[in-house]
Amino acid sequence: MSASPYLAAYLSSRPNPAKLSTPSTVAELTEILKSGQRLLVAGNGSKLSWGNPTGGEDLLVSTCRLNRLVDHAAADLTVTVEAGMTLAQLQQILAEKGQWWPVDPLYPDWATLGGIIATADTGSLRQRYGGIRDLLLGITFVRADGEVAKAGGRVVKNVAGYDLMKLFTGSLGSLGILTQVSLRLYPLPALQGCLQGRGSLPDLEGFCRQVLQAKLSPVGLDLGLDGGEPYVAILFHGSQPVIAEQVAQTRALGETLDWQAKIQEGRVLTTTAGQTSTTFPPGGIPSETILVKFGCLPNQSLGVLQEFQALFPGCSVQLHRGCGLGRAWLTHPEKGSLEKLQQHLKSVGGFLTLLQAPSPLKAALALDLGPAGILMDKLRQQFDPRRTFSSGPL
Repeated sequence: MSASPYLAAYLSSRPNPAKLSTPSTVAELTEILKSGQRLLVAGNGSKLSWGNPTGGEDLLVSTCRLNRLVDHAAADLTVTVEAGMTLAQLQQILAEKGQWWPVDPLYPDWATLGGIIATADTGSLRQRYGGIRDLLLGITFVRADGEVAKAGGRVVKNVAGYDLMKLFTGSLGSLGILTQVSLRLYPLPALQGCLQGRGSLPDLEGFCRQVLQAKLSPVGLDLGLDGGEPYVAILFHGSQPVIAEQVAQTRALGETLDWQAKIQEGRVLTTTAGQTSTTFPPGGIPSETILVKFGCLPNQSLGVLQEFQALFPGCSVQLHRGCGLGRAWLTHPEKGSLEKLQQHLKSVGGFLTLLQAPSPLKAALALDLGPAGILMDKLRQQFDPRRTFSSGPL
C-alpha cells in the first residue's frame, strides 16, 4: 500500500527517514511494540508535524490499514470502527443510514479517526456538537509494552471512572496507539445554510454577542480574518423553513453588515462556517506559512483578533466565538511578533501553540505548561516509561 501524500512528503523531507510500517491487524501492531523499537505513530500523516518528535525513531508506524467497520448500531446512534479509517470513508458509510459524526477537522479527506482524536481536531461545529471528547464513547489501544487495553464502551451511557478517553484526546500519539474507536452519532441534517458577513471588528464582535444571547441555534459561529479582512460566519442546519427563519433573524440583528448567504440542499457530509482561502492541497500548507492553534476567553476575542491584525497584516484567522478556540495561518511570521502574540494571549488567560512550523521556531515558542506540564510528564512516564513513542506535546 502506497503512502499518503502527507507521509510521502514527511519521509522525503528527512535526511535519514525511518522505515514505514503499515500493520493491517492488531496482532501485527502488538508485535512491533514488543520488539522494543522507537516509534513515530501516524494515521495518514496529515498532522504528523503537530507534535514534537524527538527524532531517532526506528519505525514510522501508520494505522491506515486498520480501517474496517466493526459495528454500526444505527438505532442507538453509535458506531465502532478501526482507528485508521478516514473521516471521509466513515461519513460515506453513515450517510447510507442518514447519520454522521459531526466533526470538521482540517484535511477531512485524509484525516483518520485515530488522528482526529489524537490531535483533538475539530472546528466550527464545536458550537453545537461539542469537542472530540464529547463525541467519543470508547477506545481500544495498544500500550507501549504491546498489551491491548480498552476504555469506555459502545453505549452513550457509561459508568463513572478514570477517563482514559480524555487523556488520549489530544495526546498526539504519546500514550499509546489507538486501534478502535466507538463514536456518538447524530442524524444527518437535510440542509445547511451559511451566512457570512463583513464589517469592522468591533461591529462584528458586537453582533456575535447578540447572536449568543438571542433565540438562535447556529451550529457554528466564527469570527475571524480572511487575508486580514474581518468576517463573521454562521452555520445553520435543519429544514428549509427553519434555516430561512434563522437567516432572517440573523440579518435583522446585523442589519448594518454586508451579508452573503448560501443554502446547500441535500444531505451534508462536510461543513465549515469559516472561510475557504486557507484550504491547501495534499502534502500540507506552503513552507512559508505556519499554522497555529490559540485560545482565549470568549469575551477577549476582539482584543485578540486586533492583535493578530496589527502583528500579522494579511493573515487568516478562524476563531470559534462560542468557546474562544481558534486557528491561524501566518505567512513569513517574525519570531518577535509571535512572542508578542503569545505574551498577549497569556496575559488574557489564553495560549498559543505552533502546530505546523519549523522546529527551531517551535522550540523558541514552547509552551510553559507549569504544574500541568509536570502532571503530563508523570502520566507519560506511567504509560511509556521507555519513551517508545517519539512524539507528543512535551
